[in-house]
Amino acid sequence: MTNHSKNQHIHLVLIDALNLIRRIEGGLHSIPGQASINQQQLISLTLQALSKLIRGHQPSHLIAVFDGDGDNWRKELYPQYKENRKPMSQELAQLLPLIKQAWQDMGVHLIEPAHDEADDVIATLAYKVRQHSPTNKCTIVSTDQGYLQLLPQGVKLWDHFKQQWQDEEFTWQKLQVTPNQLLDYWSIVGQSGNKIPGVSGLGPKAALAILNQYAGLKEAFTSNPTSPTKALIKLKLNKNQARLSYKLVRFKQDIILGGSLGDYQYHAKEG
Repeated sequence: MTNHSKNQHIHLVLIDALNLIRRIEGGLHSIPGQASINQQQLISLTLQALSKLIRGHQPSHLIAVFDGDGDNWRKELYPQYKENRKPMSQELAQLLPLIKQAWQDMGVHLIEPAHDEADDVIATLAYKVRQHSPTNKCTIVSTDQGYLQLLPQGVKLWDHFKQQWQDEEFTWQKLQVTPNQLLDYWSIVGQSGNKIPGVSGLGPKAALAILNQYAGLKEAFTSNPTSPTKALIKLKLNKNQARLSYKLVRFKQDIILGGSLGDYQYHAKEG
C-alpha cells in the first residue's frame, strides 16, 4: 500500500470489525429474555458505534478490517492455534453481509482478506502509515490486547466499550510489563484464548521474574549464571516452545495489500 496523500493531515482509524460486532452482539444476548438477535437493533447499534468513533476520532481515512477464513500461516505453523474456539453463530454469519453493506453506505471502507487474520492486516496498515511519515496518526479500535505490542511504534489503541485508551500505563497495570516486553512475556506464559502454548509450567510470576532479571528472551537464553533459577532452567529446556509462541503472538506487518492510502479516504455520506 502506498501513500499518495501528500501535505495532508493523515489520521488512519482501523476498526477490528468482528471484535466490535461480536462485543455488541454479546451485549444484546445478555439482555434477559432475548433468545435471538434483533437484527435491525444489532445493525443500528453498530452504526451508532461507528458514528461515535467518527465524531470522537475525526479520521481522514477509515477502514474496517474483517478476518479471513482461518486457513492462515499461524494454523499452518501450529495446527492447534485457536482450536475449539466457539464459532460465530449462524445467525450472525447470515447477518454480516447486511452489516457490511450498512457500514459501506455510511462511508466506511472494508478490507476482507481471503485467509489472513484482521490483526495482521491491521498491523501492516498501521506500520505502513506510520513508516511513511512520523506525523501520520493511526488509531486502532479493538479490545484485543494483542495490539498492545504495536504501542512502541506510535500507534494508539482505543477501547470503544470502556471509552479509554489502552496505553503504556494500561499495559503496566494489566500485566506489569512494558509494551516492549510483551512479546517475550506472552512467549513464556502463552495466550490461552488463542491456544498459544507458552512454556509449560511457567506462569506470569515466573515470566516477570525472568524479564526483571534479563532484558528479554535472547539475553535469558544466552545467560550463564552460576546458580540459575528453576524458572530459567525450565525456560532454556523449552527454548523451542518459547520461540514458537513468539512467532505466533507477533503480528505480521508485511501482508501484501495493494492499492494506496487514498483509496480509503473517509467521506461522510449523506442520508
